[in-house]
Amino acid sequence: MTTEYFTELGGLLRSGGMPEREAAATVADLRSYLAESGSADPHEEFGPAEEFAARLTGHDPEERPAAAAETWKWTADIYTDRILLDEYGEQGWEVEGIDRFGRFVCRRDPDTAMRWEYRRETAHGATERDRTAAALAPDGWEPCGRWLFMTYFKRPASASAGPAAALESAPAAPSRQVFFSAKYRALLVVFAASVVLLVLSTGFGVVDLNDPAFYWPMLAAAAVGGGAGAGWYGVKRDVNRGAESR
Repeated sequence: MTTEYFTELGGLLRSGGMPEREAAATVADLRSYLAESGSADPHEEFGPAEEFAARLTGHDPEERPAAAAETWKWTADIYTDRILLDEYGEQGWEVEGIDRFGRFVCRRDPDTAMRWEYRRETAHGATERDRTAAALAPDGWEPCGRWLFMTYFKRPASASAGPAAALESAPAAPSRQVFFSAKYRALLVVFAASVVLLVLSTGFGVVDLNDPAFYWPMLAAAAVGGGAGAGWYGVKRDVNRGAESR
């Protein structure tokens, strides 16, 4: 039985990629170890030859290869960003930054995924941002991105939930990348309309600025442009108030 075991083991080591001389030396060392240990059964000492050979050659079937880290980029407006950050933070997505297109750049390692918590703060200028970051740092918050006058912070949920922050399984990465609320889409429509009217009123020779017949269209375009400005003011007010909407 012993001879058969080591003969099989040697063959498995060679088929698993171990060089001939190394395989022979390994089998000889294991024979000596077995004799010195006083054990007569290599199965009891080393386990099944196939599994033992797999471990010796680095092909252990019980060791799964590490899953590749996932990346996902998505964008949202100020009415949905915090809702979605909370939702996807619960799914283990860590925000690593915000790119030049205003997208949250997220990463998740399926094998070691943990929950993340997020918060958004408003700060105008570097001094105010630094002051805000310093005030939040003792509670584990660190900056993870900035867009316009908003700064986003993250911390692992273990800071508040302890071991419960670890995820046993991570949901599949979302296929969607753009999340705009109905209110934000309406603001975009108003802004686009204002741009079109202003262009028609003043550009491409469509309107003669000296013709009194076009005063009213120009005034209408100016009113719409003013509405867009008022809309931007409303957005800033909503950010400060923390308004949310899906």
